[in-house]
Parts: sequence; structure tokens; C-alpha cells
Amino acid sequence: MQPKVSIIITNYNGKRYLERCIESLKDNTFKDFEMIIVDNGSADDSINFIKRKYPEIKLVEFNSNHGLSIASNKGARLAQGEYLFFYNNDTIADKEMLNELVRVADSDSHIGVCGCKTLTYSGDQVINSGVEMDIFGYPYGRGRTFYVDAAIFIKKDLLEEIGGFDEKMFLYCEDRDLCWRVWLHGYKIAVVPQAIFKHDSFCLVDGDKFTTNPRRRFMNETFTIRMLLKNYSAFILFLIMPLYLFINLCEILIYFIKGKPGFVFNTYLTAYYWNLKNLKDTLNKRKMIQKTRRVSDIKIMRNLYKFSGKALLFTKIGIPKVALI
Repeated sequence: MQPKVSIIITNYNGKRYLERCIESLKDNTFKDFEMIIVDNGSADDSINFIKRKYPEIKLVEFNSNHGLSIASNKGARLAQGEYLFFYNNDTIADKEMLNELVRVADSDSHIGVCGCKTLTYSGDQVINSGVEMDIFGYPYGRGRTFYVDAAIFIKKDLLEEIGGFDEKMFLYCEDRDLCWRVWLHGYKIAVVPQAIFKHDSFCLVDGDKFTTNPRRRFMNETFTIRMLLKNYSAFILFLIMPLYLFINLCEILIYFIKGKPGFVFNTYLTAYYWNLKNLKDTLNKRKMIQKTRRVSDIKIMRNLYKFSGKALLFTKIGIPKVALI
């Protein structure tokens, strides 16, 4: 008998999290699921730990780190469930999480993706209940939830319909891009506040100031540009991209003034070069997306923040601190 849900976890040197993550899932009141772990070449004994303690889990072993999107798509191809649940390993699930996700997803055929209410790993603060996004693809703003992260609950048929995760997106932006294509196919994103998990979030904070690093900024800028080029119609793209590049130019000037030309080169300029080098592939993906879309950009933009999320964030916390990692 096929399981109702396939839980797909990508792991990279996450052994310290795995037991708490897996045990909390096994402790859920909903039991009709299988677990698939895709290991991205871990060197911390994760694989031996899984084989020894959880032999019932389907395990995929990569020899190196292929990134989140490739690993997620690999897990999806092996999955037998009606629903796929792409779930981070640095998490602890509430007992009712899966039951609530299934309940809501089954209740409305127009729901494409369900997401959760996310708490800090200590459980004392809310990280998010879905994430807003601005018209420039930045994950910060005000208004409606546009995408969910760390835990994406989606029908397997729909994932196949929209083409899965973009495998060029190694890390960051892949969740935004996937949910955008769900919207484009006429489905909606639903946050289930009763579905709760704790997350040891990647967001780095130094006091009240966010911390970034060149690799993180490079991937965010690179894949955001690719996402915009793929998913917007030609007319809206013509309006958005000059504004996007103007915002980037302002950031570049700020970092030059702060004496960080190397950061500019390793992030923004390298991101532009990557997109030029991969432009043919991006345009091919764009052609498929635009051909199969069912919803206009006017409807999509109703769910997007109409101002710059970066500008809004910077007015609250200032320019992010650059870490040397």
C-alpha cells in the first residue's frame, strides 16, 4: 500500500540534528508516511548513523554536495506518496504537524502548497508563518504570504506538473521559485498555523543587525535574477529589471563607500556573470514556464509587496554586516 505522504529530507553534515528531527516525525499522530533522506556527501558519519539507527528509511547517498534542489528532485523521484513534504533536517516537529498539513491540503483542491508556523529551535519565538516577497523577488515585505520555506508540503502530481525544483539553484531562492510557479499554475499557498515545527534557522544575527557573507549574497542575487527572468511576463520584466539593477547599484555604491570592493566583485558582479553564462538555459526554462502559465502577472503581483523589501529592512536594521565566511 502506498503511503499518503513522503517526507524528503536533504542532509549535509547534519548528524547533530537527525535524531531529534526523525524522532519527532515518528512521534507524529499521523503515521501514513515514508521517510527519504538524501545525503549530499556528508563527512560527519551521518550515513552510518542513519543505516544503524533507522534502517527503514530510504537513503540516497551522493558522493559530493549537489545542493538542495538536485537532492530534493532525487528524493521526489523515489517517493511513492500522494503528497511530498520537503523538510529541513535542523527541525523538531510538533506531534500534530503532519495531521494538520494533510487535513488542510485535502480540504481544498485549489491549495498547491501548504506551509507551517515556524518557531525558533528553543521554541520561544515565531520565525514566520509563511514569507512575504517583494516585486523584486526579495524575501521581505508586508502583506500576503507568497512562499513557505524549510517545510514545503505539495502534491506529487503538481510538483511534476510545474517541473520540480530548479536544479541550477544550489541553495537559496529555490523555495521562492517553486512557489511562484505554483501560483502561475493557478494554485494558492496556504499556511497552516496549527502545523508547527521548531527550526534552527540559517539567519545570522549580530545583535539587531543581520549578518551576511559573500557566498550567501552571491547565491541570493544570482538565483533571484534567474527567477525573475524565468517567471515574469516580458512586459513586467521590462519594467522590473531596470529598477532591480538600480537597487543593486545603490547597494554596490554603499559597499564601495564602506571599503568592501572585494565583496562587490564576489557577489553582484559574479552574479551578473553567472546569469550571462547561463542565459541560454534560463531562457529555455522561461519559454516552458511562460507557455504553461495560467495566471497573469497582475494576479501574481496582488500577492507581492510593491516596494523594495531590502529598503524596508535596511531602514529597520541598517546595512547587513559582512562576515568573512
